[in-house]
Amino acid sequence: MDWLSFEQSYRPGGRSPYAPRAMMGLILYGIMQGVSSLRQLERLARTDLGCMWISGGILPDHSVIGRFIQRHEVRLSGEFFEKLTARVLQVTGTGAGTVAGDGSIIEAAASRFQEIKAEALAELIVKQREKMAASEQEAGEEKRWETEKARHDLNRLLEAQQVLEERQQQRQARGKKGEVTINRQEPEAVIQPQKDKKRFLASYKPSVLVNELRIIIGQAVDPSSETQVVTSLLDQAQQQGVIETALFDAGYFNQQVIDATEERGIELLCPEGRSQGKDWHKQSGKYYPKSHFQYDPEQDHYRCPQGEILTCQSRYKGNAASPAYRLYASEACGRYSHKDQCTRSAKGRRIKRYASKDALRQKMQQPAAWEHYVKRQGMVEPVFSHLRYQQGLNRFRRKGLAGVRVEFSLHALAYNLSRAVALFSSSTGRYLVFFRILTRLRRIPRVTRSLFNKIHLAPIPRFLEGMGAS
Repeated sequence: MDWLSFEQSYRPGGRSPYAPRAMMGLILYGIMQGVSSLRQLERLARTDLGCMWISGGILPDHSVIGRFIQRHEVRLSGEFFEKLTARVLQVTGTGAGTVAGDGSIIEAAASRFQEIKAEALAELIVKQREKMAASEQEAGEEKRWETEKARHDLNRLLEAQQVLEERQQQRQARGKKGEVTINRQEPEAVIQPQKDKKRFLASYKPSVLVNELRIIIGQAVDPSSETQVVTSLLDQAQQQGVIETALFDAGYFNQQVIDATEERGIELLCPEGRSQGKDWHKQSGKYYPKSHFQYDPEQDHYRCPQGEILTCQSRYKGNAASPAYRLYASEACGRYSHKDQCTRSAKGRRIKRYASKDALRQKMQQPAAWEHYVKRQGMVEPVFSHLRYQQGLNRFRRKGLAGVRVEFSLHALAYNLSRAVALFSSSTGRYLVFFRILTRLRRIPRVTRSLFNKIHLAPIPRFLEGMGAS
């Protein structure tokens, strides 16, 4: 790979820095072994023979490794990820084609005891301002340092308060009630339920887009949403080749994902609801699911499970934020005893019909489309299992959204390298590597070539060269 962009970021003169190739070898090799702590990477460079072979025997301390990551954090999460992924795809002979996307939730580097509500945060800001004012009145070098520290702490609290107010406004705009809390150590992280649905911790949601060989060709991190990064994932993946089909689970069934794939000419396969069968449930299983309402395109109405007809009552033209839809309802909905099985609304059951969503829903009812979609789980689910249990990504070590994105990029890079190693470790991969080595023996010196001819292997490279091998 070309390391010129890394090398150009250093100024000439002074002591020569460690080679970027050696530093990246140390970092990615460590992450592949489940070591991501800077101090553990420092120890690994001194004790692990494999790490010494990869990195050329360099012995940087943890501060040097940390500064290297900070210096190149933009490059590692963008340009370098694309180049290394392209190289992995090249040596494995794969591309984009069919891709599968998914996200997970990873705990942030923050204590759960630092969660705070809006009232408590406002009181803490008042106390911090009083503390800073008291330290400013006293002279001395030590007090000046305390003043700077108090000002820094106050700025962090004000930043957390601003983020908390924005999230509270967004929650109210969606019609949701309840108070929002924030972690003052990690204000950019969101307090949200973990995988076990029992704990609520400050965390982020990383997402990936993988090809059929489970190579990550797109990666992104958002504080709380998996669908917000779909556009970025698709753009990254299209840099590696043409995407024909995108597979997502039911959590991605929304207008934003549909529009993103349509704009790029990508076929989207994504079911609706929580189940994988026809009787999907969007919300609670207590009421009749929308899949039990049969739509008649000729009459343009719905028939409910009890035989009542729901006709079109109104139309919404849509805007930049919300798509257009038709609203269907029935006046007879509130006159029957089975209303409790259908809705709790006093106006009766209402169904919104979106044209694009309905087309996707009908496509997913086709056996061929569903057979293609079920490959998604085997493509993308093992990726996060490897990241968690092999590379140790159960909790982020860096703070802030920018730092978390760099850390996840490093894990994605290490994962792609491990996938290349795993593919070439298989029987097919070993034969492929062997034959590639043989085809390069035509460049060896004459003495070695004569020895090569004596063991009767000379015809093999010429045979492979005639078939287009390189």
